[in-house]
Amino acid sequence: MNDIVSQPIDYADDVIDSRYRLVIAAAKRTRQIMEGHAPVGDWPYHKETTIGLAEILSKSVPIITGPAAVVAEQKHKEALRAARRQHEEALAPSRGYARESTEAIQADLSVYQEDPEHSAPEESDDLDGDL
Repeated sequence: MNDIVSQPIDYADDVIDSRYRLVIAAAKRTRQIMEGHAPVGDWPYHKETTIGLAEILSKSVPIITGPAAVVAEQKHKEALRAARRQHEEALAPSRGYARESTEAIQADLSVYQEDPEHSAPEESDDLDGDL
């Protein structure tokens, strides 16, 4: 198979200014595709990494740099945190997290703690005992 990754990558300076930025941009776009975003355009490739790289090289996806990129990244991370929090809150009752008072939980746990009145008799060290 002759895909884009196995060939040397030629890029114009108007697309991206360095190979490092190309790798970072392609990795971020690949992550977006893997998180569920639809690829822009119809590509003959099947792997998300190759599609992400092709989108960056063809200028199908804008590349944001500088302070605007920092702000966009912060907004994206905050949106992910909010979605995670909402998901965890929805799952909290089904995971059995306690919504009871501490006293009720301690009363339930006291059943499992060793009760000295009902403990098993101690074994003796006497070897001459009845057999």
